[in-house]
Amino acid sequence: MKNVILSVVMSIIPIVGFSQSETKDIDSKLKFGFNIGVNHSNVQTQEFIPNNSEIYNGYGFNVGLILDYKLNNNLLFSPKTELSFNKSGIESTYNDNSTTEYKVFPASLDIMTHMVYRIGNGKTKPYILTGPKFSIPIFFNSKSSLDFKNRSDFSIDFGIGLENKLKYFFFAPEVRYSLGLRNINENPMFQTLNYHKLSFLFNFK
Repeated sequence: MKNVILSVVMSIIPIVGFSQSETKDIDSKLKFGFNIGVNHSNVQTQEFIPNNSEIYNGYGFNVGLILDYKLNNNLLFSPKTELSFNKSGIESTYNDNSTTEYKVFPASLDIMTHMVYRIGNGKTKPYILTGPKFSIPIFFNSKSSLDFKNRSDFSIDFGIGLENKLKYFFFAPEVRYSLGLRNINENPMFQTLNYHKLSFLFNFK
């Protein structure tokens, strides 16, 4: 996992450097950048889970790359790719006090195509966004062949943010909610699981 994170960070540096050196007008038609932030998982089920099992959710973090293409002064097409490290799953306890854990999206590669609408014309612009996201699970440190993985997910993102035009770059804090639409469960003990997520991100472009 550390090697993956290091690779992402190293890939961000030349992109940011290129965008700063080649672009004099920071509000140009095409912008590159990166984001980093925290998330909170929200696993939900449409069926009852066994009495000895309990869903848990916790905090994780995201790091990713951004590309903004300005369609007009207010509308942006914004594809992104992020590595997301999450904390969620189902813990089951048995009569002998032994436990098993089914992790839900411990790590995923998220690919998004957002449409962003900026409001106003000043240096600080609130914005709203929406668009589809495809999440591919990454399975780290499997301890046993009995560990169950997750299916890929398709979700719709909704978010709000505040874009600030600074001297050399844009800074935009953002809140985003991902509404999972697919059953991502591969564990035969459970029927359906949907993965939702709330993220708080800092975007630098």
